[in-house]
Formats: sequence, C-alpha cells, structure tokens
Amino acid sequence: MIYSLSGTVQFKQATALVVNVDNVGYLVQCTIQTLSKLAIQDPIDLIIYHHIREDTQSLFGFETEYERECFELLLSVSGIGPKVALGILSNMKMTDFISAIQTDNIMLITQCPGIGKKTAERMIIELKDKVQTMAGVSPKIIEKEASENHHDSDDIVMALRQLGYQKEEIKRGFMKHAKELSTVSSIEDQIKILLKYL
Repeated sequence: MIYSLSGTVQFKQATALVVNVDNVGYLVQCTIQTLSKLAIQDPIDLIIYHHIREDTQSLFGFETEYERECFELLLSVSGIGPKVALGILSNMKMTDFISAIQTDNIMLITQCPGIGKKTAERMIIELKDKVQTMAGVSPKIIEKEASENHHDSDDIVMALRQLGYQKEEIKRGFMKHAKELSTVSSIEDQIKILLKYL
C-alpha cells in the first residue's frame, strides 16, 4: 500500500500527473487546484490514497492529510466512487461542502459534477454526523430556519435560470450571501436578495 510519494513532476495531464520517484513514474490523479500549482520538474510531496479493485489500481494524491481525510469521508457515502469524490474536491472548497451538508443545502451540493438530487440527499443523511467529528472542522449549530430555507433552493434556481442567469453565478450568489439569505423565509425575498448581487 502506497501512503506517500516524494519526487518531481514528470508529466501533466488534464486530471493527473506523473510523479518521478527514483526514475519510476507514478500516475497520480489530483484535484484541479493541485494540478494548477505545479509545473514539469517541480518537486512534489503527496499524501496518497491507494485505491485497489480486482481489475485495477489507482493512486490519488493530496497536498495535506486533511484533504485526504475529506476524500475518504466522501468515499464512505454509498454510491460515491473516487472519481466523483475527486470531482467534488476540485469543484468546491471542503469548508463550503461541509457547511452545505450541515445546512441541508441540496442546491449547492448538486452543483458538483456527478451529483444529482437523490445522491445529495443521501450524502446529507450519511455525512451530517461524520463531519462534526472531522479534524479541523468546528461543529456548527444548525438553525431550523436555515434548514427550512434551503428546501426551496430548487425553485429559486429555476426562477433565476428562467431570467437568464447561469448555474455557476447562481451558485456563487448562494455561497457569498448565505448569511443574508438565512434572514428571510420566503422564496420571493430570497430571489430579491440574489438579484441585488447577480
């Protein structure tokens, strides 16, 4: 079982890189954020998740123990494989993802590639207790009002899409102004708040 790799970047691909360790090249899948920081011949130290199946083995590389822990947390959800888990880490800050789990924010979770509404609901059910005990994550008090507000997020997204706004900018609006959105209860008021900034 490979736990870590230290070497230099030999090649870069769209979702992976080759780490040269003593003239042996290891193909390692990484997040977009990690890949964007690196160039060929850069020195690199990665914490590895060694994924073994009957027909294949894959390496997934992370910059920190915490990032690997988040990856393993995602894999603990039934139906979530390593590629989908890596896509989530590439698409969203883990603090935002954990906040979405804690506040039942299905809309935000479904912005990640490969995650539909049913999968997002399952993730919330399976992970809500687990994220409270993760290293580096402070437990949050989940207010009932915040939870109630988020169940209407699909209607809000649909309304804003009909007005011509893109999913990505709607997602950014939810993330940036979550605190203000939680102060109102009606869909109409939440849409008005988002329209001020979109």
